[in-house]
Order: sequence, then C-alpha cells, then structure tokens
Amino acid sequence: VTDMIAVEGKRVDYMARQQTDREGDSGWIFYGGGETQEYMNDSNNISLFGVNEVANYDPEIIRFLTYPPGTEIARNSHGRLEVITKEVKGPDVIFLSPVDPGAIEIGNNWGFNINSRMLKRIDQGSLVIWRPGLTIWLNSYDTNNVSIEERVNNIKTTASPNKSDYLETQAGELYKIRYSLKEVINGQEQYAVYLFALVAHQELHITLYFDAVKDLNEIEQIWKTIHHFKVG
Repeated sequence: VTDMIAVEGKRVDYMARQQTDREGDSGWIFYGGGETQEYMNDSNNISLFGVNEVANYDPEIIRFLTYPPGTEIARNSHGRLEVITKEVKGPDVIFLSPVDPGAIEIGNNWGFNINSRMLKRIDQGSLVIWRPGLTIWLNSYDTNNVSIEERVNNIKTTASPNKSDYLETQAGELYKIRYSLKEVINGQEQYAVYLFALVAHQELHITLYFDAVKDLNEIEQIWKTIHHFKVG
C-alpha cells in the first residue's frame, strides 16, 4: 500500500492483484492516485499492510478482496470502485461491510434486528451474516401469483420429519413459520433453526446455525423482529 493511503489518508483509487507464491501474501497492491514512477521507485513510499488494515482506511475495497489474481479495480467517474478487467469472472464469495447491532435491511423489502456486530458476505448467491457461534443464511424470493396458503403447505411438506419446536404465526399480511433441527454436517452434529416469512408475492428464507444455547437469544430477537416493508 502506498503512502498516499497510509500516510496522506487518501481512499484507494486503484488496486490490482498479482499472482504470488509468498505465504501470507494476498497479492493485492493499493494505490491512492497520483503516484508517479519516481514515487514508486522509492521504497520509503510503500508499506506492507494486512488487507484488514487497508479496509480500515477504505471499507469500499472489502467486496473485491476475493477476486482472483489478474484483477484490476479502479475508481470510476462517479467516485466508486469497479472491476476494469473484463475477462475476470466474479468469485463465488464476495465480502461486504460488517453490520452493527440494531435494525438491518435484507434486500429491498425485508428487515430484522440483531444484537451483535456481524460480518457479511455473498456466498454462491446467498447473503450470509455471521459471527463466532452463529451463521445466518438468507434468501429472498418473488413468488409471482402463488398463494400464501400453497406456499405454507409446501414448507410443511418439504420440512424434515425430524424437525421440532414447530411454530406458525400471523400478524396482518405477514405469515411466519419456524422450526428447529439437529443436522449432521461433515460428520458433525449441527443445531439449526429455520425461519420463513411470507407476504403476497414475496418470502424470506433464513437458516441459522448456532453452537451454544446462549445464541438462541439472538435467534429469538431475529424471529420477533422480522418485518416486510414496501419501497416507495
């Protein structure tokens, strides 16, 4: 990372990832903009930072950190970073900025409250929010003209017969379902809670994997505060 960022406090203007075999080296190089060749030839103007440290200077880089070697990213005319290497395929996992305790929005129409600061990523098309001991997988869907009754019946019939603590609630147009399940993942037992929120034409599916009983307090908070809102 150049001193344009580390010393002068500029945002990242350009970043490129090189192939490297050096252990612990991500291959990312970060520029603040305005670095000349003479500037770059002076090793005093360049520092070795962890990518987390660079993200503290400019959180906008977070969503690009899993792109592969060969990727180049630059700040566009609108002031936002974008991939400029057209032949590079986007990764399956994209990190996003963390979320703080309180109300968070999922997509354009859903929200709920969390009690702790969590990390966030896009993982093979799903939104994932997690912290040690609790991982939340989220997917929202448009359901066209399929009725809520038909969708509720589908959830019931496809749910594992080993489910427990099954519950259905309805408040206004919002219909919610939850149940618990003990699964075996990679040979290890894993406790999970499944939550479903349904309104006309849309629904939200949430799978929560947790390690300890204390994590159920946060799961309960999410369950109670799930809400749907209309945009515009």
